Amino acid sequence: MDRTSSLTRQVYDAVLEDIIEGAYQQTEVINEKQLIEKYGVSKSPVRDALSRLCSENVLRSIPRYGYAIVKITEREIRDILEFRSILEGNSLRHCLPQLSAQDLQELMDYTLEHCRVDYEQDIWNHWDNNIRFHLKLISYSRNQYSYQMLQQSINVLTRAYAQFYWDKWKRTSFVMDCEGHIRIVQAMMAGDVEGSVQELLNDISSFNGLLFK
Repeated sequence: MDRTSSLTRQVYDAVLEDIIEGAYQQTEVINEKQLIEKYGVSKSPVRDALSRLCSENVLRSIPRYGYAIVKITEREIRDILEFRSILEGNSLRHCLPQLSAQDLQELMDYTLEHCRVDYEQDIWNHWDNNIRFHLKLISYSRNQYSYQMLQQSINVLTRAYAQFYWDKWKRTSFVMDCEGHIRIVQAMMAGDVEGSVQELLNDISSFNGLLFK
């Protein structure tokens, strides 16, 4: 990766992280000059990063003015969750009969290592753990396209949750519960295909209570 591409990636990552963490108001307009001064880079990587964020529907360009954050609706969130249920549920049905005992033990070990936390932490750490588990699980399908589509869907959900609930969630701490992940793997180890799929669907919808109550 050349220097310009590296700078573009750095600016892209920084702007996206700021959006997720609520550094910009939903009504705020972001402009190139602002980012050039903030990150101490030239116009080219800033413009390239903004162009990429627009192509991913994170930002929209307002000619001669700047860039606005694209708002995500509750309908879109529900649609993404429905898509995830179809994608992940069918992927699990397809791959589970092909998994070895070693694969399943590896998944259980991974789940226990990355998801068992006994202390209070903020909801974003919980969300990060949740992302890692679901991406690990779908990786067993050996389908790179499915993996990428899930990753893209989760990225949109991350922005959506930040948009709707950042002010609330950044003040919230709780003891992380990963029992849902363990129940999924236990059902898989028992060879219960539909039981494991149902536990997976329950886990995908678990954040709904935080979003739509």
